Amino acid sequence: MPQLTSRHARPPQGGFTLVELAVTLLVVTILASMLLIPLTGREAIRTRQETGRQLEAIREALIGYAIIHGSLPCPTHETNPASVDYGLPDASCNQTVEGYLPWRILGLPQTDAWGVTRLAPGDPWLGYWRYRVVPILAVDGTPIQATTVPDLDLDVRDVVTGQLMVDDKALAALVYSTGPDRTANGDNASFEAGASAIYSMGGPTTTFDDQLAWISHPELIARLAAAGRL
Repeated sequence: MPQLTSRHARPPQGGFTLVELAVTLLVVTILASMLLIPLTGREAIRTRQETGRQLEAIREALIGYAIIHGSLPCPTHETNPASVDYGLPDASCNQTVEGYLPWRILGLPQTDAWGVTRLAPGDPWLGYWRYRVVPILAVDGTPIQATTVPDLDLDVRDVVTGQLMVDDKALAALVYSTGPDRTANGDNASFEAGASAIYSMGGPTTTFDDQLAWISHPELIARLAAAGRL
């Protein structure tokens, strides 16, 4: 006898049920979140590497300036972006305050990768390169000599171990980025004014993300001599 089939029965249909779709979306979300962390980490590494290359370019630009002018430039403190002196070296180097890299005279970007361009005198200096120079090496019109003795002791120490990384009177200038938090960390947060100052450098930690580079006094003298400036 032939088997009876209900007239209300429907053939099976393809596609996802709502439950299956929800599970699929959950799996995709979990996988995406797992991939996001490594991608973010790689982007942070790439940005730090690029900042390192920018710091090296700044070092070379400062040495090139010294070769051309016979001295290093002073920092800039002009706060008004509309001023003709904005981004240019101060008339004299002030040991009592830290300054910013005079980017315009060096032909360099004014901020690091995390910087925000200032548009008004009251805007904060977020991401602008911090710069400190030995004043006697930045006297306009007075060329550096092989016998010039630094009058500012810039010390740099490892942020983790606290160990000094250079000897007394060994640096000519230093420049640093305040990193992704755009705030000076470690010793950089409270630089000393006067005849000596200590700065920090090192790999990123939970409390330190600055990147610093320096020009040593012997290196500067050697580069000036090689260029025929001494």
